[in-house]
Amino acid sequence: MALIKDQRLSFSHAATPEIRFADWLSGGIAAGDAVLANGADDLPSLLAHAEKLSMIAIEFDTFADGRGFSMARMLRRQGYTGEIRAVGDVAMDRIDFMQRAGFNAFELRDDQDALQALQKIGEVSVHFQPSADGKGPAYMM
Repeated sequence: MALIKDQRLSFSHAATPEIRFADWLSGGIAAGDAVLANGADDLPSLLAHAEKLSMIAIEFDTFADGRGFSMARMLRRQGYTGEIRAVGDVAMDRIDFMQRAGFNAFELRDDQDALQALQKIGEVSVHFQPSADGKGPAYMM
C-alpha cells in the first residue's frame, strides 16, 4: 500500500498502528503512542487523550461512513498536531476533502495510483464548507 503524507509520497513512514483505541485505553501509555480508531470509538475519550498520541489512524470501513471526517476535524479543532492517517476505504476523489477536514496522511488501497492520488490534493478550488485549517467557505471570502 502506498502512503501519501504531508502532500508527498512517503517511502519511509511508521506502520499503521494495529492497536485499537479502545484497547489502548485499557493499556494506557504503555501500549504505545499510535492508535487505530473508527467512527464507533468514543470521540470525547479520543479527544481527551489525543495529546498522548503521535498518530491517530482513522479507519473508513465503507465509502458511506463519514464519521472519520468529523473525528479528524474535531481533533484539529482541539489543537491536535500529530499525524491523522486515513486508512481503509480511502477513495482518491475524497482525498482533497479529507485533507480539508484535518487528515495529513492517506493509506491508499493497492488498486489506486499514488501519483494520480497526489494530483487530487488541491483539485477543488472553491469550497462551501469550513475547513480544519481555518480557511473559510467561499461565500465568506
